[in-house]
Amino acid sequence: MVRSKRIALAAILVFLFSLVSVVRLVVALVSQSEFVQDAGVGFVAITLVFSSIGLVAAYGIWINQKWGKILAISMLALNGLSALPGILFVPFPEKLDPLSAVAIAVVVTILILQQPPQAAIE
Repeated sequence: MVRSKRIALAAILVFLFSLVSVVRLVVALVSQSEFVQDAGVGFVAITLVFSSIGLVAAYGIWINQKWGKILAISMLALNGLSALPGILFVPFPEKLDPLSAVAIAVVVTILILQQPPQAAIE
């Protein structure tokens, strides 16, 4: 299987982003943190499932499947769009978390959609 460096980097970024999200949400659920009390257990559970889908998408990208790329782009687009209000209306230290979500969504989308360079025709 031939995998370009940009596809491998995209798969690693999606995997790490989703893994961090899953771990943070599981810890929040187990400890019944303030986030869980404010957002509700149902919202956190849905977000946990959504983040787990990101792990599946990372595997799909890693094996260079079209469904993995589409799943990752759509998951990251929804995640990035939901993080945009956090960039606009949250004070600075807390602004870094949604800013990183949007940045990762943009970078991974570019890595996936970018066409490989073509050899020069002589």
